[in-house]
Amino acid sequence: MELVNGSVPAEQLEALVESIRRDPSHPGCHIRGICERKRLSVQEAARRIGLPVENLTAVIEGRAPVSPELALRMEAAGWASADLWIRLQSKYDLAQARLRLEGSGRDSVPSDRPVA
Repeated sequence: MELVNGSVPAEQLEALVESIRRDPSHPGCHIRGICERKRLSVQEAARRIGLPVENLTAVIEGRAPVSPELALRMEAAGWASADLWIRLQSKYDLAQARLRLEGSGRDSVPSDRPVA
């Protein structure tokens, strides 16, 4: 079994990425899963990655994004690569933008207006 970053089986990461492609969820749910599998409280997880508990809680609850800094901290803790965390956040953000656009009744963004 090939391990990615020395801690996560490659097949597990591939399955995770595939599930995200179909129905992306906020990366916080995956952080929650890591905490559960490693039997870490949110407080202990936050301590291990050097983040205030409130900040990690906000990410786990989907109220805050995984920032590049957080992604690097999780990578250093052996919680998959920073690149994976950023891709998960990007997929989630794109899916949310797509839902907002579809909810507005528009099929596409007008090309003559800048997008913020």
